[in-house]
Amino acid sequence: MPINCSTDEKTVEGIMGVISGVTDSVARGYVATTAVEAATVSVTESITGKSLPSSTVAISPEARARLAQASAEPVPAEQQAENLKGLLSLKSANHAPVINLGYDLFNDAQTSRDASTFRPLLGMTADNTQDSMDQFAAALHDVLADGEVGRNQFDNSDTSEAMALTLTQARLHKLVEKYVSPENQQQASGIVDDMIAGKIAFREERTLLGAQATLDIAKQYGTSAMQTEARNYLDQVKSGTARPQVELATMMAATRQANNMEAAFSAFADVINNTPNVDNKAQMSIDGALKQLEVYRQQWQDFVKKLA
Repeated sequence: MPINCSTDEKTVEGIMGVISGVTDSVARGYVATTAVEAATVSVTESITGKSLPSSTVAISPEARARLAQASAEPVPAEQQAENLKGLLSLKSANHAPVINLGYDLFNDAQTSRDASTFRPLLGMTADNTQDSMDQFAAALHDVLADGEVGRNQFDNSDTSEAMALTLTQARLHKLVEKYVSPENQQQASGIVDDMIAGKIAFREERTLLGAQATLDIAKQYGTSAMQTEARNYLDQVKSGTARPQVELATMMAATRQANNMEAAFSAFADVINNTPNVDNKAQMSIDGALKQLEVYRQQWQDFVKKLA
């Protein structure tokens, strides 16, 4: 038969032991206004088969209604945001960031060639979170895309290419400083420099092949003066003293030595304006390079603002 229990302290303590997680004040509130019944039932022990007494506590319908009402109350938006933030932090703490093959870095045709080279850099991200890695990958993509000569640019001359290579290297080093952990920055900078060196080597090869092709054409169709000029240019390329080579070397040195990038851009302008311009034949090329210089100057300013 059910035994009616009075709402004394002993009963409260008994109920609190059953309803795990309910505070003293809440438990007393339920007991003060609702009837709680205790019953003794027979339970068969699985091994011996004996009947054992077991006490149960049944919460009245009124108490259940109050619990249901409490659980149904809406959680404030601020609390929901705080809960979500906590879950995300817990997820980030328990899971290492994962390189996403859907990054633009890997899927943009103009940057995918360098993506495999820079994939190790993503694994060196100082802030070991997915968000930081995602930002690093996006920044790498933007720098490489902006450095592609002919992409949304005015000019794709060898002078513009020299500026692009120089500024791409400088911007990549800035990304390494921001995103890569200090103990990995030397290795990461080496990866950047090796990539740029590879692009310069490819450029040198194209310049040499172009100079040789010019001489071959001059021999076949040109005058003696044209042949002499083509031969002299080929000799300069082989010795590393041709104009495109000197421009690139000067720009890279200016970037390394300048106290700020405005000084480097000023040096770039000097290089362009000092281009040999016999009979004004190179003026169009000079004007195009100066326009390109302003494009790169704006890109650098945007880059610095975004990096801050």
